[in-house]
Amino acid sequence: MAKDLITPQILEKQNKKLSILYEIALTVGKSLDLKAILEDVLELIIDFMGVDSGVIYIINDETLELVPISFKNLSDEAVRDLTENKVKVGECMCGNIAQFDKEVIILEKASNDPRFTRDEIKKEGMEFYAGLPLKAKRKVVGVLCAITHVPYVPDMELLDILRTATVPIGLAIENALLFENTRKETEEQNKYSNFQGIITSSSKMMDVLNIVRKVTDVPSSILIYGESGTGKELIAKAIHFNSMKKDKPFIVVHCAAIPENLLESELFGYVKGAFTGAYTDKKGLFEAADSGTIFLDEVDGMSKNLQVKLLRVLQGSTFFKVGSTRPVAVDIRIIAATNEDLEASIKSKKFREDLYYRLNVIRISLPPLRERVGDIPLLARYFMDKFSKKVGKNIRRISEDVMDVLVNYAWPGNIRELENTMEAAVVIAETDEVRKEDIPLEIVTRFDASKRDLTLKNLEKEHILKVLNLTGGNKKRASRMLGLDPATLWRKLKSYQIPA
Repeated sequence: MAKDLITPQILEKQNKKLSILYEIALTVGKSLDLKAILEDVLELIIDFMGVDSGVIYIINDETLELVPISFKNLSDEAVRDLTENKVKVGECMCGNIAQFDKEVIILEKASNDPRFTRDEIKKEGMEFYAGLPLKAKRKVVGVLCAITHVPYVPDMELLDILRTATVPIGLAIENALLFENTRKETEEQNKYSNFQGIITSSSKMMDVLNIVRKVTDVPSSILIYGESGTGKELIAKAIHFNSMKKDKPFIVVHCAAIPENLLESELFGYVKGAFTGAYTDKKGLFEAADSGTIFLDEVDGMSKNLQVKLLRVLQGSTFFKVGSTRPVAVDIRIIAATNEDLEASIKSKKFREDLYYRLNVIRISLPPLRERVGDIPLLARYFMDKFSKKVGKNIRRISEDVMDVLVNYAWPGNIRELENTMEAAVVIAETDEVRKEDIPLEIVTRFDASKRDLTLKNLEKEHILKVLNLTGGNKKRASRMLGLDPATLWRKLKSYQIPA
């Protein structure tokens, strides 16, 4: 029976343990400021463990460096070494703790342990050392170190408390990092995303967005020029959703995608009996867009007949449904877009000049992606994150050689082609990084071809080397195949600095 009695000493120890853990839990839960949390936590740990000093590192997932967020009572030299020459996962003592997810407790003469490979750390003269991994969701997110510079006999119960405390500390790091990442993403969006997800730092695009800001509430017609895939619809949405009409309809019509015989009834609607199959009245897209905005993409794809009817809407804000003689009045703003040279289409009689001038009141020209190269890394990372979330992967990086390909590729399909490329890369990628083998082969091939030296001299050199390879290095046979005098071949090889 005596063994089952809880003595005052046992009760006091249990209360102390619970009190310490409760205080740590309160500390890590009071803020999302990671530095403030970890400084307070380290203070608590040093106090209840009765040690001299300590460090809390977090792991940078991008660089795999251990970043010392909080440290106390270390020498200036050690602090400088830890902050300027960061330990990486797998290096020195803390790096090994992070890599192998194993705690290390050294009870005496810790500085003599060969696992400490940094001279500045060895000079600290550590006697006792406790290094524990900090985990969240079974992943090591940091390392906690408690140190003394004098002989020290730890209380094993306090060590158990320290081990237990790593759980809320690890979760606090995870939550704070998630919050920080979200905050940074928001800042990035605020910095580069103007209006509906338009991501840019390009001066040419900034000029476009300055125009957009000025015309959001202007009722005049707008014509957006740009190659296919440059984001004409995004600009139209930016105009609409930042205007006073933002709560009204925004209707998109891809004029070239709808057969001509259907486009008229789609745009204007029809009345019952207008044609075979018209069993009831149907509202058209112009009527559906009343009080809002209609975006006519590839407006150059309209027939001459429809161009006349569109001109009527622009001139009088009225139209006739198919089969009706009663005009329908609407209050809409028309934004049109094209990737064609409409002035050339006017000369070839494919597009009406009067309609062109009605549409082209305000003109916005979008630069192709090859003219805003600085946006390619921003867009590539944006699409990487977007599709990673979509397919449930955790892809975090784009390798340097892939970024080199992306930045130097011409992108004839512009942003749409880049988006499709990143989607394919994310789907194919087998690691947390987009690598060159994940990029569609045709893009890598075109990029590699663009880097070749295509001067006549270099192409001649390549051809001669191929022929020499075919002849096994036999220069007489090679000169015959090349139609050259052997002496001429010898001179060329010498000029190319190829052993003759």
